[in-house]
Amino acid sequence: MLAEFEALEARNPRHRQRVTQIINHLLRHQFLHVEDRGSANLFELLAQGPIEKLLSDYFAVAGYHLVVREAEGWAGILPDLEEIRLPRMRLDETLMLLLLRRLWEEMVQEGHVERYGSVLLSLNAAYDAYQEMVARARRPALSIAEFRALLLTMQRRALVRLGEPDEELEDIPLTIRALIVTVTGDDVLAHLEQLLSQQDGAEAEDETQDEEIAA
Repeated sequence: MLAEFEALEARNPRHRQRVTQIINHLLRHQFLHVEDRGSANLFELLAQGPIEKLLSDYFAVAGYHLVVREAEGWAGILPDLEEIRLPRMRLDETLMLLLLRRLWEEMVQEGHVERYGSVLLSLNAAYDAYQEMVARARRPALSIAEFRALLLTMQRRALVRLGEPDEELEDIPLTIRALIVTVTGDDVLAHLEQLLSQQDGAEAEDETQDEEIAA
């Protein structure tokens, strides 16, 4: 592996430097999207056959699969679930992923598909859908400021993109990218739903204990 990087350095030092940038970006953010600032050139290099093979082998050693979807304009690393456990997530993060997946599917079914398979709606529309979700689940809702802050963490992973605020409409464009489907694939979706059911069970147990103490 080291020899391959040294050979790349000898052939094309500029490419070797950009490969390092790609590795650092994916380790920090997990995904990169061609439409994000500074990512187009990195994606173009990554999608080249020899570079993709080199990076795929590199991440495989660490227990990750490199996924490149040129039609959807993104690349990223996904943990090999046989070797690496999914990171623990807060309940709000879990709900947000499930919400984004649902909203993306609904917009696609209605034919509202943008470039790279993204869908476009608004912050307020997404927040309304979120409030309905937590109301049905009888969970406390985040404020819209907290909801937006959580979306910004998803933006850093390239899952979504928040546009410039529209002062007249008092709203913000929200793009949900097609990679949300991969992030919440069948295995991950089952895992997220399992997490929710475990948290529900823990909450129910806590409520029972509280009732016993009160009695």
